[in-house]
Amino acid sequence: MKNLTFQEKTLWISLFAVIFVYGLYYLNVLPAVDGNMETPHIWQYFKYIGLLILVIVIGVVAIAIKDRNELVDERQKLIEMKADRVSAYLLHSGILVAIVVAMFVPGNYWFIHTITVVGVLTDVVNKIQQLLAYKRGY
Repeated sequence: MKNLTFQEKTLWISLFAVIFVYGLYYLNVLPAVDGNMETPHIWQYFKYIGLLILVIVIGVVAIAIKDRNELVDERQKLIEMKADRVSAYLLHSGILVAIVVAMFVPGNYWFIHTITVVGVLTDVVNKIQQLLAYKRGY
């Protein structure tokens, strides 16, 4: 990780954190007991979101201490915009899938988790696209 920019390092930390924390969440919450998300499920979800934020903040602060003066250049902005465009298609497609789930599956449990899976996949694809662009040298 020595030759990576601050942006690349934060992308790796975020990618690891999202996969790790949501992996733990889905392992603990799936499959559904009934068709609806109840209050305990919602609090459990918030606990995992808090863990995600904590992991990312600690990782980024640790990197920021070492790479204090690095500025964002135009290339980094362009890489982020291209990755956003690619992941937007996935997000829109996933929303359509979630709507179909909402129409055909009773309760809110699977609809909510379809939306969260789509959000996680969109974020993961976005970060991977950016990391690949950095690797290719764009």
